[in-house]
Amino acid sequence: MLLKLENIGKIYDSNGILTIGIRNVNLEFDFNEFVLIEGESGSGKSTLLNVVGANDTYEEGELYFNGSETSHYSANDWERYREQNISTVFQDFNIIENLTVSENIQLALFRIDDIKERKRIAKELIDKVGLTKQASQRCSKLSGGEKQRAVIARALAKDSPIILADEPTGNLDVKSSTEIAKLLKEVSSGKLVIVVTHNADFFKQYATRRVRMYDGKVSEDKLIEKPAEAAVKRENNSAHADKKQELKNTVWLGLLNYKSRPRFTVMMSFALAVCAIALFIVLNVFGETLIKPLKTTLDGVGIEGKVILSNAGALITEDELNGISESLGAGYSLWDRELSEFFVTIPESGDMLKAYTVTCLYAPYRYALEGAEAVLVMPVSAARDEQAIKDTFLRAGVGITSIRTEKTLSADGVYLYLGYDALANNGKKIQSIYNKMKIDGYETTVYTFRINDGLGSGEINLVNSDFWNVRNKTVVLSAKSNMLYTVIDDSGIEENAGGLIVEMNAADYDSVFSECAGSANQACLYFSSDKAAKAAIEGLPEGYMGMLSASKIYVQGAGEIFTANILYYLALILVGICLAVLISVIFMRSVKIYQTDFTVYRTLGISRRISSRSLNIQMALIFLPTLVLMPLVSLIAAVMPGSTMAFIGIGEYLFIEIMMLLIVEFVAFGFNKSIKGQSVRTGLRRGLK
Repeated sequence: MLLKLENIGKIYDSNGILTIGIRNVNLEFDFNEFVLIEGESGSGKSTLLNVVGANDTYEEGELYFNGSETSHYSANDWERYREQNISTVFQDFNIIENLTVSENIQLALFRIDDIKERKRIAKELIDKVGLTKQASQRCSKLSGGEKQRAVIARALAKDSPIILADEPTGNLDVKSSTEIAKLLKEVSSGKLVIVVTHNADFFKQYATRRVRMYDGKVSEDKLIEKPAEAAVKRENNSAHADKKQELKNTVWLGLLNYKSRPRFTVMMSFALAVCAIALFIVLNVFGETLIKPLKTTLDGVGIEGKVILSNAGALITEDELNGISESLGAGYSLWDRELSEFFVTIPESGDMLKAYTVTCLYAPYRYALEGAEAVLVMPVSAARDEQAIKDTFLRAGVGITSIRTEKTLSADGVYLYLGYDALANNGKKIQSIYNKMKIDGYETTVYTFRINDGLGSGEINLVNSDFWNVRNKTVVLSAKSNMLYTVIDDSGIEENAGGLIVEMNAADYDSVFSECAGSANQACLYFSSDKAAKAAIEGLPEGYMGMLSASKIYVQGAGEIFTANILYYLALILVGICLAVLISVIFMRSVKIYQTDFTVYRTLGISRRISSRSLNIQMALIFLPTLVLMPLVSLIAAVMPGSTMAFIGIGEYLFIEIMMLLIVEFVAFGFNKSIKGQSVRTGLRRGLK
């Protein structure tokens, strides 16, 4: 005997109110039977079918399958029971309407490893039920009769010994109902077919047995025709898929989920994109102001192989530096550390995007520059102001005649690399660009200085002055703060200049900008690498001390900064998690469109583990575009004129992507949790709402 129901009872509990679905049902079913279960609405027909198909539990009695009890079955046992033994045809079809006919049928073929073989079997079954032309059509486009045919083909694909049909003609016209009844009879050979119906007219000519239900009990069990003996007692002993096959099925189902609801996919992807971009902006806008470094390099820009040399507080003469440089094998040296790195601030003017602070550097191993050459390294976002920045130095008369440009996606600053000759001969002139001066207590900015031999000692002219009548006023220059100057003329105009120009005689000019190359507090040695530089430091003469310019030192108040940074990161993570939870709650309602789909998967014997993990795969696929989106968005942000955003760093990129992954997996987790423990009957009912 294939199935035996002994005193089966089903009791529903609705908010503490108990309702009897069926009570004391005793029935036996075997192969080759075509059984009709009839009765009025509410008589227990569908409840009986749900119990037999493991779409619902039973609370009383015992259900035997192939002579074995099932009351001890776990959830996994019932999944295996459905997978191996039950095929169901529903009144409401319960077909995945956003998939094609072929894909729906392939859902029932997970037992077969080869995808090509699945497609071949699906095609044969589609041909068998007369849907050849509709094979690649979405099921939402099918008529009611065509949908029911597709469901029957799907039931056949499982090759289960038991086919259960719940009101299979309830939503069909007479012609379609007749065809479906005939089709069920054609496929019943060697199987047990149980049809629940309130109208037996379409099936009575095929039935071998009729069971009538009334008030939850069997009121009549009539044998019409004795079924043929089963040639072989069927037992479905198909083994569970191994882990590799299970993974393949999970990925395949996740891909189906992903493509089956394109609107949901697009909407979710768009929401993720908005969240990712918002986080990127937050990290860029607030990151630099709120995240402070605990350590900083000895120089503002640490140059590879650069050693800062000191002599126990004494001055270092040029001769001493040359001797040390030769003995240690330094490739280059610079007698004054102050010339190795300094800043020139260029104010915003005309149609410039903003003001710039240009870091002037000497890095001979990076740029071997000669004479008056220079290299300007700047962000792509500042490209519009390239010529204005270059003109600032070229027109200032500070010995720079040629500047080539390199553009980067970094937004960490603008750099001007200079050669030794430019620094040794004109370093202080370059430093004086946009320097300060005071006139009777008022401060203004001087663009540059130049020689006018018509002036006497201590006399200056102002060109492009924005002061009114400052002749004979006393001036103090930041470039030479120990000297007082007197304004002789302030009426000069030079429209092509970059600002205020101070003219003085040659002697005064030389006194302001003489390089005093004899000695300096600190000097610089340059080696090909930090490794070579460290080795050289160990060989310094007694009394001398050297440190790599890239050496890290703690900033003042490092402890407080560390605490503030930790709080910022914690707040950022908390915001990210809250965002993930918020988005998941918003999309939880949307993701419930999969409620019926996932329940149908269970009726097809697809394990809960595969279906739940397939949602994780689907969400991961929705997440994947952000992996490309963030570099693209950051690239656009980095090249936008006037942008202060750099191309995204690896740390920021990983943080944003982890947050996005959290969002989609929160959605998957919430959905899987919401359907956990539901019976198939409950899941289908909720999915239809």
